[in-house]
Amino acid sequence: MSEYELPDIQKKALDNWIMLNIVPQKTSNKNYTSYALKNLFEQSPDGFFITNKQFKEAMVRCDFVPVNKNKLNWEFRISLKSPGLK
Repeated sequence: MSEYELPDIQKKALDNWIMLNIVPQKTSNKNYTSYALKNLFEQSPDGFFITNKQFKEAMVRCDFVPVNKNKLNWEFRISLKSPGLK
């Protein structure tokens, strides 16, 4: 396990939050980058500190494809109606 890798229990909690709170859609959402979403997760009741990289890896694990992998803060195709964005 690298220093950047989350323990399994934290991975599960993060993946679970993404599945319950982020809704996919066809168009990209520039308002919520990986960094903004990471902060929403950290502020959630079950949240804890993670890096932007850890959040991006979790989004990919949960089948979200970044719009442009070359950017530091990835944009995803997610709905503004996602429960996690409220």
